[in-house]
Amino acid sequence: AVIALLFLMTGCTGVPKGIEPVTGFDQQRYLGTWYEVGSVKQFFSIGLVNTTAQYSLNPDGSIRVENSGNYFVNNGPESRIVGAALPVEGSQNKLNVAFFFGSPSTNPPGNYWIVDLDPDYQWAIVTDFTGLSGFLLTRTRTVSDDFYQELLNRASVKGVKGRITPTRQPAADTVTV
Repeated sequence: AVIALLFLMTGCTGVPKGIEPVTGFDQQRYLGTWYEVGSVKQFFSIGLVNTTAQYSLNPDGSIRVENSGNYFVNNGPESRIVGAALPVEGSQNKLNVAFFFGSPSTNPPGNYWIVDLDPDYQWAIVTDFTGLSGFLLTRTRTVSDDFYQELLNRASVKGVKGRITPTRQPAADTVTV
């Protein structure tokens, strides 16, 4: 769900102005758990809550991508998908992610571009080369309304054109003992 940029775009010959991946990206710092606080909803992500992305290294050097969430409510039916990602040739901040259609490639343009990133890797904004997909990712399940609006504004400035809507994280409301 989080890396739902996975239907490879075809027929596009250029990157729209305003979409540039971040520089100085450190793949090791990006690994770990990210929570989706907002996204451009895709057919498979409608109704998903508690959406997370877990990134780790595979033995072959590719990045293991595990997206999960629940449908509609905190303990609703689970959605989970595992795929792999590879950096686009010569880049660490542009990836090709594949879930269903074999192995990811290193061919440009890539379908997962990190276009804005907190210096401490606490939040990230991801899109694709068209700007039609978009994900607001944080290391915490929830953010303040003001910070969510800031992320929306940043996504717009960074070239995300799709309509981003909040992703509910009801698991944040549960108390564990």
